[in-house]
Amino acid sequence: MASGAHVAAQRGPLRVLLVDLNNFARYPTVAVGLLTAILRNAAVDVDVLSPLAFGVGGLPREPRAAAWGELTARLGYATAMSQNRLVRGARSALVASRHPLASGAMRTLRASLEQRLALGCDVVLISTYLMYYDACAEIARISERHGIPVIVGGSYFSQPEVAREWAGIPGVTAIVGGEPEPFLVNLVQAVAAGSPIDAFPGVWVNRACGVPAPPVNGLDGLPFPDYRDFPWHRYPNRIVPIITGRGCGWGVCTFCSDVTSTAGRSFRSRSGANVLDELEFQARRHETDLFVFTDLKLNSDAAVWSALLSNTRSRVPSARWIGAVHVRGDRSDGLALEELRAAKSAGMARVTTGLESGSQRVLDEMRKGTDLGRTRRFLDDASQAGLSVRLTMIVGYPGERADDVAASAAFVEENVAKIDRIVLNRFALMTGTRLHRSFERDRTYFSELEPVRPNHRVALLDNGFAPARDPSYRRQVNRLIAAVHRVNRRPIREAAREFDGVM
Repeated sequence: MASGAHVAAQRGPLRVLLVDLNNFARYPTVAVGLLTAILRNAAVDVDVLSPLAFGVGGLPREPRAAAWGELTARLGYATAMSQNRLVRGARSALVASRHPLASGAMRTLRASLEQRLALGCDVVLISTYLMYYDACAEIARISERHGIPVIVGGSYFSQPEVAREWAGIPGVTAIVGGEPEPFLVNLVQAVAAGSPIDAFPGVWVNRACGVPAPPVNGLDGLPFPDYRDFPWHRYPNRIVPIITGRGCGWGVCTFCSDVTSTAGRSFRSRSGANVLDELEFQARRHETDLFVFTDLKLNSDAAVWSALLSNTRSRVPSARWIGAVHVRGDRSDGLALEELRAAKSAGMARVTTGLESGSQRVLDEMRKGTDLGRTRRFLDDASQAGLSVRLTMIVGYPGERADDVAASAAFVEENVAKIDRIVLNRFALMTGTRLHRSFERDRTYFSELEPVRPNHRVALLDNGFAPARDPSYRRQVNRLIAAVHRVNRRPIREAAREFDGVM
């Protein structure tokens, strides 16, 4: 078997196959585009493999609810909270059957991978969501048979429990935790040459690892992501993803795994000028005016938010875009009525914010930094400005009671006409979150979550929730589900139709 270094010498430039196992359904993946740009700037030959290119769909995102959606949601909640082993088993089997890479799709991916590897490759890079563990294991198995090393990276490998689970996959040379941009090229070269890589920060080799690679500063110095290899003809619309910063300007919500994952550990921002340059660059390259800002909170940096409101139209005159914001309780968030009107004039079509709960007590427990009165005003102002509004909500947070869920239902019922979509999630105790670390220190506060079943492979501590067995609690959950269904059953506002199903 020829070494990677020998193969590279024979063929000229180093050749990398970059596999995208993220949400590949509606628009390209920022991380994959950025890795591609960095490698190409170093004269590395990159081939991007996106399952969408050969007909495999990605994760579905909030389509308009079907008429029977309320019943389906009630049944889904009931089976999720059941402690009956048969019920849980049946639910798990159903979820597995709906996986984007279920058996038939996996066969398609396997065949495409074999074709790509047959063309010649020195290193396989995989950027992945944790739900694709089995697919990564299969890619590693096939790559090992071809004598090609595999490097796997993703958002949650900064958490040692997660990286340790993945580092034992046969055929995987390394798991990368943290932000790899400063050393990516050197790492790929070393792996291709068969050189030692244990000195690289955040690299797990055979379950041994130091600390994650540190956060990257000086984001303006990074190249603009290269999305040319993605299957643009298969997307419903030509939407370009852009991220203006890493981390979250608030960054202390107890339940949030995004602020403890690879890029979320501290907040750093690009300059407004650099973001606007990318908007213009991507619009020209991909002949589009549609953008999704994938920041955790687009208004984390006031200067960048202001630059978007003031200058987007001068750089891309017909730009239309969406993003998520944090509605601060103290109104220092850049989301007053006049600013929301400016956002609408600058092309914003839809705004997402995390309501999470209609109970102020629960919000305070979550450390959300939001005030329900301020949020009501935000909804009024966003509606008046003509923006489509999307909310995220959580049910089952530790300490939540029936009256808290009733407050959430009442909030939705009160504001139903101002909201276009609501994503209602069951609380998940995620690996590495502040809540998880609190659970490790003292489980007394979490007694109602028993039993807790760690599954760090997917960064989750699956749990029961004792209050869900209370009939009054279940009645209020069903009331909330009904209110959410009433919102999600309606057509989305015309201005945001092109983004329906995104984020």
